[in-house]
Amino acid sequence: MRKIMRLNVSVFCLLCMMLGTLACTQSEDGPLEISRENTDFRGEGFFLNAVLDSSRTIHLSKDTLYITMDSVWSYSNCALSAINLGIDVGDTILYVKPQILLNAGTRDCASPAFRPDTVLKVPFEKHMLEGIRQIVAVNTDGKFLDTVNVRHGKMSLDTFGIYIDSMFKSHENLPLRTKGSPSYLKVLDSITPLEFYWRPMKSNCEMQISQCDSVVYDTLFPSQWRLNDTILVPVRKACADSDDVYCANAYWKNDSSSLGAVRIHLDTVWNTSSYIVESIPECGTYDGFTYNLFDVGYKGQFVRNLFSPDDDEVSCGPASRKDWMIIDAAHGTIVSEQDSLKNIGNLYKIWKKAKVAPSKAKK
Repeated sequence: MRKIMRLNVSVFCLLCMMLGTLACTQSEDGPLEISRENTDFRGEGFFLNAVLDSSRTIHLSKDTLYITMDSVWSYSNCALSAINLGIDVGDTILYVKPQILLNAGTRDCASPAFRPDTVLKVPFEKHMLEGIRQIVAVNTDGKFLDTVNVRHGKMSLDTFGIYIDSMFKSHENLPLRTKGSPSYLKVLDSITPLEFYWRPMKSNCEMQISQCDSVVYDTLFPSQWRLNDTILVPVRKACADSDDVYCANAYWKNDSSSLGAVRIHLDTVWNTSSYIVESIPECGTYDGFTYNLFDVGYKGQFVRNLFSPDDDEVSCGPASRKDWMIIDAAHGTIVSEQDSLKNIGNLYKIWKKAKVAPSKAKK
C-alpha cells in the first residue's frame, strides 16, 4: 500500500514540473539575446605597439607618414567603427595618438580578439610640419612607442665598390686609406709586446728511414702560443744534404723526461681600427648603411642612404661631423662627436694625411 502511495506522489510531482514548463514556453522562443534590440555599445579600444615609417630614423617633411599598429583590441571582430588620428603639437614635437572607436550592436560576431597589424597612411600638409623636428607615436595609455626625426631635404641610395689592396696587411704602411670618397681607412692604434715561455723537448727517431751524411735541427714551432703557460716544443732532426726522409712522422717519439731550459718567445700584437669615411653635404647624415667583404684582395661593397638637406633646413645632425660621416667598420656604428672613446677631429686629420693605396688590383 505504501509503495502505491509513493508512486502516486512521484507521478504527481512530475506532472507539476511539466505543467510549469509548458506554462513558460511560447511558440516564438529561441536563443537568449546578449543585449536588447537596438541597443548599441559605443566606446574606445586600445593598441599595444606602433612603428613609424618602418623604424626609419628620418622622415622627410614632404613624404607620407606610415604608422604600423600592432595588437589592436576592438571588443569583437565587427565592432571596430573607425580609427581617429589625434594630433598634438608641443614645441618642436608632433604627437600622433590613434584612437580606436568601437560600435558594437546585436550582430553576432566572433569573440574579442587582437586584430592583425593595421597600417595608417597619414599625409601631411606642408604647413603642419613647419618647425617640427620629431614625430612621436603615443598609444591609448599615453605611452611613447616610437620616434622619427623630421628633416627637410632629399634621400639618395647609392652603392660603392672599394678595393682593399694587399698594402693593408703591412702594419708599417698604416695609417692607410683607399682613394676617393667614401674611402676605407685603417689606423694603427697601439702595439702590445708579448712574451711566451717554452721548453725544448727531445724527440727521438725510433725507426730511421734513410741514411744521411749529416743531420740538422728541423723543429716546427707552434702556430699559436699559449700565454701564462710553458709550452713543450719537440726538437727534431732532418737530413742536411738531401731531401731524403730521415724519419717518418709516425716514428718520432717525444721524451718528456728530457727537457731543456725555459726560453722566451717574443711576439707583438698590432692593435688596429678600421673606418669608412665619406664627405657629405653640410648638415647631412645617413638614414641607413650596410657593407660587406671588406678584406684584403677583395672589393668591399658599401651601401648607404644619404640625406641631403634643403637650403632652408635649420637642423643639423645627427652626424659624425658637420660635413663628414665616419663609421667604425669593426662594430658597424657611426662615430659621433659625443663618443668619448674616439676623437673625431684626430680621425679626420689622420684620414687627410694617410697614404693612398691602389684603387684596383694589379694585373
